[in-house]
Amino acid sequence: MRTAVSADAVELASSHLGGTYLQTFNGVEVGRFAKATPWPTEGPTILFVGRHEERKGLAVLLSALPHLPADAVVWVAGDGPDSAALRRSVADDPRVVWLGRIDDEERNRRLRGADVLCAPSLRGESFGVVLLEAMAAGTPVVASDLPGYANVARPGREGLLVPPGDGTALGGALSRVLGDRALARDLVEAGTARADELSMDSLAARYLELYRELR
Repeated sequence: MRTAVSADAVELASSHLGGTYLQTFNGVEVGRFAKATPWPTEGPTILFVGRHEERKGLAVLLSALPHLPADAVVWVAGDGPDSAALRRSVADDPRVVWLGRIDDEERNRRLRGADVLCAPSLRGESFGVVLLEAMAAGTPVVASDLPGYANVARPGREGLLVPPGDGTALGGALSRVLGDRALARDLVEAGTARADELSMDSLAARYLELYRELR
């Protein structure tokens, strides 16, 4: 039995390796995120977590700054080959807080404390684990409209998805979530249910079901 975490991953694996694959998902330990103590904030807060490289789209998020509320803060976690250039590009903007590498505890707390998670990747995402972690933490999601992300945060249900690389659309979606409490609440409720659906317990049950079918 061979499995893959998304339809895209199934297509990629079968095209290179051949054979038949069953689609499953990556699970999330819901309690680890839901029970984290929220990191304190002083205003609307957006969180980016990821490697600082072109593919992850951090430059797109930074280009969206003019379209965000004036009091919005952007937490940027992680580092990478593009860190220095990205920092220089917004050196005069105090709204961007560069966290560098953070440990799991701080990451979980910031996921809980942020008002919205932003995942602006341009390509190459087979499954949106960080989106699922944000949902488990009770945080709304704004992300690029990539198949791997849409498998987790279904557009208009668990998240707002925008065209990859479109800073204006990204800024607009983030501003909507920050400014519309009812929308944010709906995304959180749907996201929490989605995280339960894709929890580690649900994943274990799915594998047990598959093993029984093979007997």
